[in-house]
Amino acid sequence: MRTFCYVLIYAMFAGVSTYGQGVSYKFRIRFSDYSPLANSKFILSGSLLSTDPQGIINSKYSDEITYVNIESANVQKYKIMYPLEGRAILPKDANTFVDIYVAKPESNPLKNLQSEIVASQRSMQNKAIVKLQEESRKGYDRIVALLSKSTIDEAQLSKGRLEFFPLISTALNNYLNEARNFNDAFSALSKTLNNRGSYDQLSKAIYNYNDIFNLLNANKDLYQQAIATYWNSKELALKFSNIVDFAIEELHRPFILEVNYHFINRIYEANDEPNKKERLKLQKALSNDMDQLSSTVSRRLLSIGERITVLNSLLNH
Repeated sequence: MRTFCYVLIYAMFAGVSTYGQGVSYKFRIRFSDYSPLANSKFILSGSLLSTDPQGIINSKYSDEITYVNIESANVQKYKIMYPLEGRAILPKDANTFVDIYVAKPESNPLKNLQSEIVASQRSMQNKAIVKLQEESRKGYDRIVALLSKSTIDEAQLSKGRLEFFPLISTALNNYLNEARNFNDAFSALSKTLNNRGSYDQLSKAIYNYNDIFNLLNANKDLYQQAIATYWNSKELALKFSNIVDFAIEELHRPFILEVNYHFINRIYEANDEPNKKERLKLQKALSNDMDQLSSTVSRRLLSIGERITVLNSLLNH
């Protein structure tokens, strides 16, 4: 599933050749306001490469690897802000851009402190997601072992419900919260297109949304099987599946991804317009369209929030 920004996965294959046979990927190097960093050098898994005038690097990798290390060739000029520690996943669709966000090093100690706080918050978010993923993986192993038994007693089912309810409810509630935060940040940006802080707020919201969406989507089948097994209810399992499908088909694909594929380019084009009168015209039209999308997302979020509340109540009954 293609998501808005990319999950952070540690690179295991350093120094892989970018030439010869393999899959060609496109890395888009940008600042937090989405302007490209042109004609600058970066190190991708040991290979020194330069961005083109649009801030893009094309590089080939074996189809057996899924992630690479990304470093600035001149850390005095630019630093990698995202992905954290410069470790990024390669998308399943090679035509999809791998977005890399950079910034110029700050000399102001107050700004440095602010960056450290943001990084700390981001690290805490990652740890929470990793813990949820690890607990879900352990739960999967226990389901497999349980289903292999000829008889299952109520004590085992009760234990499974106690184990999986917090995992499922946490994943659903966190998804809803991060989707709301994303929409709030997007709405705020629509009213302050010239405010750098609004771009930073949206970028942070995007990262957090992507983390929980990936976890929920990756564990959909596991959580559905857990509900069917421990609650002994195909109906509740179907309710859960319908919630995730609704999130994907009615929210993520038509609206969240629309921001990535459509609005980001429009934001860049409007801000890059040299003619002030024309730039203001583009920004006004953009702001109106962003408001409309945000309003639609709000209605979708209200619907999915009601469904999550009902399901959590039924599972915790």
